[in-house]
Amino acid sequence: MLEGLFAAKHCGLHPIKINVVVERGVNDDDIIDLVEFSRKNGFAIRFIEYMDVGNSNNWTSEKLVAKKEILDIIDARYPLREVGRDKGSAPSMDYEFIDGRGEIGVIASITEPFCSTCTRGRLTADGKLVTCLFSATGYDLKALLRNGATDEEIIEIVSAIWRKRTDRYSDERLEAMNSGRGYRAKDHKKIEMITLGG
Repeated sequence: MLEGLFAAKHCGLHPIKINVVVERGVNDDDIIDLVEFSRKNGFAIRFIEYMDVGNSNNWTSEKLVAKKEILDIIDARYPLREVGRDKGSAPSMDYEFIDGRGEIGVIASITEPFCSTCTRGRLTADGKLVTCLFSATGYDLKALLRNGATDEEIIEIVSAIWRKRTDRYSDERLEAMNSGRGYRAKDHKKIEMITLGG
């Protein structure tokens, strides 16, 4: 992985963003080391709250390191200033170091869901449009292509799917977690991340 990062930098690619899923007891003690690596080498870094994507990662809220905790750890060593979300709808809330030496982002879909502003669809390798990272199913666009649908027809179908989407999984998860009813990720079947892509 490191060789790839430095090869991309050598080729002049910019910005180079490193995504880090933070999981309690696994890598939460590496946050500062990762920040220092990114600052030293000019990489942007995005910390991601540990999410219940797919069905096989055995997610529990006890493994969650919340955005606030991530920011508190970093800000104590390297003070931050909030920049905001790119174009108002990016999943990452961005921050810059007050000393001007780089930036970080935090994707907090567990503790600060952004379902209402999400503009991210995914096209799987087998041709399905998935309207949410936590979806259980997708819409078969490959069949439309194979059956000769025109570009205009596909655009209209995709637009209609997006207009009618009701995905609110992260909002609903937070509501359940805060309600006292409890939340069990395994009760909601989802497409595996390896199929969806990042």
